[in-house]
Amino acid sequence: MVVGALLQASVGFGIALFVVPLLVLLNPAFVPGPMIFAALFLASIMAFRGWHAIDQKKLGLAGVGLVFGTVLGALVLVIVAAEQWPRLFAILILLAVVLSISGIHIVINGRNLVAAGIISGIMGTISGIHGPPTALLYQRETGSIVRATLAVFFVMAYSIALLALWAVGLFGKGELLARFTLAPGVVAGYLLAGITSQHLDRGPWLRMAILTVSTLGAIALILKN
Repeated sequence: MVVGALLQASVGFGIALFVVPLLVLLNPAFVPGPMIFAALFLASIMAFRGWHAIDQKKLGLAGVGLVFGTVLGALVLVIVAAEQWPRLFAILILLAVVLSISGIHIVINGRNLVAAGIISGIMGTISGIHGPPTALLYQRETGSIVRATLAVFFVMAYSIALLALWAVGLFGKGELLARFTLAPGVVAGYLLAGITSQHLDRGPWLRMAILTVSTLGAIALILKN
């Protein structure tokens, strides 16, 4: 949890990518509810600290896409077998990384914000990984804007996910108590990120980190399937 929180608080996303596979090996009871709640705790701190850097209008458009994408993802899980979807998402992420490296600049406009939100919602519902689409869209922004925007985005995403888990009986008192076991690692990782984020904000390092973590996320989706 320390390393996962450090990654997310430094780059803006990545805690699920790093933490979930290890928690499943250590104790499956920590996934998904307690881990998502701990990640929500981290995202809430980051959103509160970085609220001044957020463009609320743009974030609102991404939020609309997120809600719509989450509903679509849930419908996909009900109607269509989801085995092949992670590979499709992986291909889309890798394509976006390649386009980014090639120098093509994806503009942050209303259409792209809604599209990124929809893809993030579908991905998060099916695979548990929300971050790459929106992170790739914001990759050329300053570190404070990237981290704060993704933090609020994750607050929405994690809250929706927890409500869904609660509705189907997979998140209750036991899962809430288990979250407190993960909280110290979240706090420690967040504090350490105060150092690493300063280094990432110098030059192109944050953008490189976003592209790297996105690529690793795509590989994880392929291997997971």
